[in-house]
Formats: sequence, structure tokens, C-alpha cells
Amino acid sequence: MSLGTPRELFVHELADMLSAEHIISGMLPELSKEAQHPELSKAFSQHEKETKAQIKRLEQIFKQLGEKPEETTCYATEGLKKEHASLYEEKPSAEVLEMAIVLGGCKTEHYEIASYAGLIQMAKDLGEKEVAVLLSETLAEEETMAKQLTAFSKQLGKEAKSRTAAAS
Repeated sequence: MSLGTPRELFVHELADMLSAEHIISGMLPELSKEAQHPELSKAFSQHEKETKAQIKRLEQIFKQLGEKPEETTCYATEGLKKEHASLYEEKPSAEVLEMAIVLGGCKTEHYEIASYAGLIQMAKDLGEKEVAVLLSETLAEEETMAKQLTAFSKQLGKEAKSRTAAAS
């Protein structure tokens, strides 16, 4: 695909996020199983449902724009997936793996937040107000998940700190 116009870039970036959401949708069931804390597992399961809805929303956007998504791979999300898989080579303890899962989730959510914020602005600049509204729904979901993961990160940090203090 040629990227000679802002609209072409916009459509390309939408396709990139569609790829990202498919990759993430495939990872979330694994993350849910890996999570030790039931609340974290539940958050990943809930976000899997949201991610599937986000994929449908992106497909709806392509229809509204009269475009067909190009076949592409989101290399950023693919990299985050590889980073997660490489954790096992380090043989982390269950506690460290849990913390790494949360950190990886935070990285992923913040990538998505930045991407959707940029896409919303592009949609507005291109006069695609309805598309901007749909993208804003997804952005809100990503921001909520990021907040949940930040809260889990704080909780896990406190738990680790108290175990370290108790062992001293």
C-alpha cells in the first residue's frame, strides 16, 4: 500500500491496530491462565472480551470508510509477545512471573493508548467524526485496563516488599 496521503497513513495505522488486537486477543487467554491472582486472571479474561469487541469495532470502521484492511503485522505487539515468551528462558519464580506479566500488560496497554490517541486525532483531522467516536470507545477501554494493571503492579510490589521484610 502506498502511504502518499494522510488518509492512506490513517488506513494503514488502523490495519496495524487490527493486527495488534488479533495478536493480543491470542495472548490474553494464556495470560489469564498464567496469572496467580484470581483478580488478575479475571481482568485478563474480561479484557479478552473487550479486545474481541475492539476487533469488531475496527472492522466496522473499515466498512464505514469503504476500505478493506491490508494484510499487515503489528511488529510492536509481535515484539511484546516475543518478549513475554522469552521470560520462560529466564526461569522466573511464580512471583517474578506474575510481576512480569503485569509489566508486559502495562507496556501493551500504553502502546495501544498512544496508538488510539493518535488515530483519534487523525480521524478528527480527516473529518471522520463517527470513526473518532468509535476509536474513543476503544481508548477508554485500554485506559481502564492500564489503570487496573497499575493497581495490580502496586499490589504485587507491596506483597513482595512485605515478604522481603518478613524474611529479614
